[in-house]
Amino acid sequence: MDLITDTYFGWDPLTHTVGCPSPVWDTVEIRRTAGVRLRPTGADEHACSTAGCEHGDVFGRVQLRLLCRDCGTVYTVSGESLTEVCTHTSLTGWGQPPVQYGDVWLWPGRPTAPGHDPHQYLVTRQAAAVSPATLYGIVTAYRDASGTRRWIAGAEPDDNGAHQISTFRWRHASNALNDLAAAATWFSTVGTLPVRRVEVPFS
Repeated sequence: MDLITDTYFGWDPLTHTVGCPSPVWDTVEIRRTAGVRLRPTGADEHACSTAGCEHGDVFGRVQLRLLCRDCGTVYTVSGESLTEVCTHTSLTGWGQPPVQYGDVWLWPGRPTAPGHDPHQYLVTRQAAAVSPATLYGIVTAYRDASGTRRWIAGAEPDDNGAHQISTFRWRHASNALNDLAAAATWFSTVGTLPVRRVEVPFS
């Protein structure tokens, strides 16, 4: 299962021309063709003994083309042997609108199974798109020793924070919480919590 941080972070937007009045891609098209791999004159056809090697003279090529009619920008993205996946926001989390609880917005991750709720959410303090700059917290579910589903929340990302949740360290972390609403409500208490730091003794 993908980490929620991989779902939301590490993706670069395809930019439009500066000043584009409507930076939305009007046309997105895909083309699948056979590409020919060039080789030096007189060279033999590629014959690799490695099992499963696909370094033949002909390969499958996928090209993706995007057009913005307002600024005239055209992107063509192509590659060899690309994997294509068509899915839905209900299965990725990404692409769904955030859910507001009080003064925070929760951005859903991938559901535990189709038709189920996500087990992780990223948290921002505004409805603007979640990014490393707007990230405020995380909420994640786990099972306690009795098998009961619990939630834990972390707030204020900090490389020196004392709490590790997912791939980030946090200045604050909650205790076990009974449901998602309680985890979201916990963020309203963050301003009153003491800050613990990771202390590494010198040897």
